Amino acid sequence: MDKRNITSSIFFILLAAFVLLNSLSMGIGSFSNPQPGFLLFTTSLLLMATCVMLFAANFYHRNTEINLAGLWTNLNWHKNIIVLFSLIVYTTAVPIIGYISATFALMAVLFGLGGMKTWTIIVSSLLAVFLSYGLFQYLLKIPLPRSVWAF
Repeated sequence: MDKRNITSSIFFILLAAFVLLNSLSMGIGSFSNPQPGFLLFTTSLLLMATCVMLFAANFYHRNTEINLAGLWTNLNWHKNIIVLFSLIVYTTAVPIIGYISATFALMAVLFGLGGMKTWTIIVSSLLAVFLSYGLFQYLLKIPLPRSVWAF
């Protein structure tokens, strides 16, 4: 049992409950017509759910010792640097080459870091791009950046 995880999960459960109650006073609306408290409400629910899972996992495994020095071994720092660099390039590339092509490239890099096969990377990237594009463009009616060449 790691007391820090239990303490932090209780703290964030209480924080999420506070935000959830305040978002209700702002009005949450519906999925098709969200009000100002909608995003706060959904994220606080998600935070509360993950903190409850963290609390339950740590409470259930009481006898497990955590060695903090062992957490830092076998880390792939080069992958973290590639992810950070990819996100920086992505934020600068989206206005230039557009959402679809920039997101496809980002997803291909991220899936590639996971060690997937080439055809799986391409299919997964295309699926992620078109599902997210459909969600934002058609369901949520949020315009996404187009490329400089307008396609």
